[in-house]
Amino acid sequence: MYSHGCLGILVGWLLLLQLVSLGEGVNLTEFAIRYAPYLRFDQKEGDSEMCFPHNAADYYDLRMSGDSSRQCNEDYNSITENQVPTYWRAQICHYHLHIAYWSFFGYNHDCDCCSGERDAWWESVVVKIRDWDLGEHLHEVRFGQKHGWYTRIPGHYEVQEDTHPVAYVGKTSHGFYHDDGGTGTCCYFEDWRNVGGADDHMETWHNLVELTPDSEETWMTNNSTDPWNGILSPLFRDDWDLCNLNGCTGSSLQVCGTCGCHKSDTDDDPF
Repeated sequence: MYSHGCLGILVGWLLLLQLVSLGEGVNLTEFAIRYAPYLRFDQKEGDSEMCFPHNAADYYDLRMSGDSSRQCNEDYNSITENQVPTYWRAQICHYHLHIAYWSFFGYNHDCDCCSGERDAWWESVVVKIRDWDLGEHLHEVRFGQKHGWYTRIPGHYEVQEDTHPVAYVGKTSHGFYHDDGGTGTCCYFEDWRNVGGADDHMETWHNLVELTPDSEETWMTNNSTDPWNGILSPLFRDDWDLCNLNGCTGSSLQVCGTCGCHKSDTDDDPF
C-alpha cells in the first residue's frame, strides 16, 4: 500500500512525464507562426536615420569584416517584401508555452538632441500560450523596451487576426509597447509611436528564424559583445530561459526612468 505522501509524489511524476511526452514531436514552429506579433511603426520611421528592423546576420558579417559604418534600414519595401527576419525561441513551461520574438535594429537615433544614440539594439515581445496542449489560447504578452519590460493580459492589448498581438515600435529607441502615443522625449514611455496615416506595419510571421545554440548561422553561436556594440545577442542574455521571466521591471509610478511596472497588469512575479 502506498502512503498518501508517496501517492502524491507518484502522481506528480506521472504528470511530469505526461508533459514531457506531450512536448515530444510537437511542431513549435506552427505555434511561433500563429502567435507572432504584428508590429506598427511611427509614421516617421524610415526617414532621417529612423530605422526599421534589420537583418542581424548581415549586420554581424559587416562588423566581423571590419566595416564599422552606420547600418540603418530605411527601406520599408524590405519590410513589406518580408526580407527582414524576426527571431524566435519557444519553451514549454509546465502547462504553458512561452514564445519570445526578437527584432534587431542596426541603429537607434538619439531620443533628444544628444543622448540615446547607439549602434545595434535587440528588443523582444514574449507571449504566453496557456494550456497549449489542451485548449490553447493567447494570454499574457510581455513587451520589452529600454532594458525593461511590462506585461499585459487579454483585453488590455490589441490583436490582429485573432492571434497576433500588436506591438507599437518606438521611433528612436525601438522599444515595444502595447499602445501608441509618446511625447518624443527620452523618458521611459515617451518615445514617439505615432502611426498616423502611413499605417506602416510588419507581419512578422512571414519571415521567422529560430534562435538555436547549434545554428549554422555564426552570429548565433558567438557570445562576444563586440559585434553588437557592447550588448549580448539573445542566446547569451539572462532572459534566454523563458521559464524564468518576471512580469515587469522598474517603478510602479510613471517616472522618467525605468517604470515598466506602471503599465503592467501583473507585478514582478513570475511571468
